[in-house]
Amino acid sequence: MFGMRFSPSKCKMLLQYWVVSTPELMMGSEVVERVDHSTYLGSLISRRGLVCDEISPRIQKARLAFANLRHLKRRGDIRLSTKGRVYCAAVRSVLLYGSET
Repeated sequence: MFGMRFSPSKCKMLLQYWVVSTPELMMGSEVVERVDHSTYLGSLISRRGLVCDEISPRIQKARLAFANLRHLKRRGDIRLSTKGRVYCAAVRSVLLYGSET
């Protein structure tokens, strides 16, 4: 198939809104592991497909990025406009990364 080779040990199966018994997906003689959530391009994809499953971890990452800048916030020799640009680059970008998907 177009020269692609899949490794069953690296593949995962995520079923959204699946209500009946879980099927088994076979690749050759190996069963593909079923997961309840996965991260793809920085975005969390969950079995339930809810946005809140994605938002909470993203807010946590932005909060951590902001906490890492607390030493910058206290410095009086750095202009407020510079602090704002650092905030946009380091915190807001973490919060909004992949939000278009």
